[in-house]
Amino acid sequence: MAKLIISTPGIPDQEVPLNVPLSMGRHPEQSLQILDRLVSKEHARIEKVGSEYLLTDLNSRNGTFVNGKMVREPHTLRTGDSIGIGATKITFEGDQRTEEEVELSDKTITSAVRSVLDYKSATNFLAAAEIKDEGALRRDYDRLRLAYLLHQELALELDLKIMLDKTFELIFQFIPGVGRGIVMLLNPAENRLEITKVKTKDPRDEKQKVVVSSTIVNQVLKDRRSVLSSDALVDDRFDQAKSIILQGIRSTMTVPLLSRGGAVLGILHMDSQSAAGIFNEQDLAVVQSLAGQVALQIENVFLARRIEADAETKHKLSRFLSPNLVEKVLNGQMVLEKGGEYKNVTIMFSDIRGFTTMSERRKPDEIVGLLNDYFESMVEIVFQHGGTLDKFMGDAIMALWGAPISTPDDPVMAVGAAVRMQRLLTSLNEKFKERFGEELAIGIGIDTGPVVAGLMGSSKTISYTVVGGYVNRASRLCSAASAGEVLISEDTFRLVEKHFLVKEKEPIKCKGIAELVRVYRVLDMV
Repeated sequence: MAKLIISTPGIPDQEVPLNVPLSMGRHPEQSLQILDRLVSKEHARIEKVGSEYLLTDLNSRNGTFVNGKMVREPHTLRTGDSIGIGATKITFEGDQRTEEEVELSDKTITSAVRSVLDYKSATNFLAAAEIKDEGALRRDYDRLRLAYLLHQELALELDLKIMLDKTFELIFQFIPGVGRGIVMLLNPAENRLEITKVKTKDPRDEKQKVVVSSTIVNQVLKDRRSVLSSDALVDDRFDQAKSIILQGIRSTMTVPLLSRGGAVLGILHMDSQSAAGIFNEQDLAVVQSLAGQVALQIENVFLARRIEADAETKHKLSRFLSPNLVEKVLNGQMVLEKGGEYKNVTIMFSDIRGFTTMSERRKPDEIVGLLNDYFESMVEIVFQHGGTLDKFMGDAIMALWGAPISTPDDPVMAVGAAVRMQRLLTSLNEKFKERFGEELAIGIGIDTGPVVAGLMGSSKTISYTVVGGYVNRASRLCSAASAGEVLISEDTFRLVEKHFLVKEKEPIKCKGIAELVRVYRVLDMV
């Protein structure tokens, strides 16, 4: 079968089968695209008439030459003819038919001066029996060696900066023509690429302003395929790319960084200002193979960061939210945002009676140990009943039901938690007496009503809490409760009266509240 041997300055010769009709020119739709300012968009065509191949110039601006002579009429090609189109020389070799010749399917021939490579073509390796030449074997060996070295360098590296530094060191080593490497990663929050790492062969160049052609980037993102341009200054695809012209970029390789699921993480871009034709398709295949490993490791870095952030968030949230609410926040089912909203909430205060006197007669470390044991047990009950820990205030506990998530059973769950806290304290006192020589007694007050709830505080310290009149009233009920008592307001009583045995007490006067407050003592569950 006839073939063409394409010779472009600075690029290794490329041999391609001649599938006719073959059109040549600068336009991307040409069968053989030649990116050269001297070449017209539709420059020349080769057709087969009978057993002969005819070369026709398509009224090109600078002409088509055969063996140094311009052709003005259709020219019959002979084996060994040298076709001149701009700076590119194309050697024609005629048919050499054999009985074993297999007819190749018709496909577009792409010159090394302009290539687009998909992931599979870059990462697939031929089976040993299919390798016909030593060059292919050496190329595959280089790719495997680079993959091995990259794995050795990056396998356990979770520092993104160090990881990308090592990546570019290997690229500069295997592809000496690279003058600059850039990694741009997608910022999901803003849905745009951001420059993450710039590495240049000459460290002095890193101080220069970095501009990456949006034309190249957009094509890579749109097609999710790698792009090679051996001379970006004459590449029709980048006619409007002023950044390429201003920076004098000649050769470029841009490769998408794809996640395991095929989502775009960013791009890996390399370029050179030194000359056209610095990179070839083999370089692009090597970088594409490497990009798969880099993308995998970037995913690992992001995953590690996310796990670390989730663990830190979980630790912080677990201090005041029950485990089920923590999981809802981490899973995105619930959002905690700074600011407040009106919510109907049940508020509980519990306070240790005689704690100040106890503190004066016990050592500080004993008091701290006693409080820690007490708080651990009481908060566990709050969480088991779906409550939220608002805060500790000395020896007091403030807990919420209905914020940040509300349910119809919030008041019932709150009062149930209070009853269990009083019961548990009876058994805990046996341990406290033995270990600390002290027993504790607590009073609990509960109220229900609309309050402002949300994340409140400064930029340095922030917490989820509630404010409002019902919060103050719950605190006053707690102060009025005797040791072992659970006092609830009338508003709470109306919501739980079917679930608990209660006894109404004399209305009490609460500080800051003009009217007497009706209160009920909870005796037991129904």
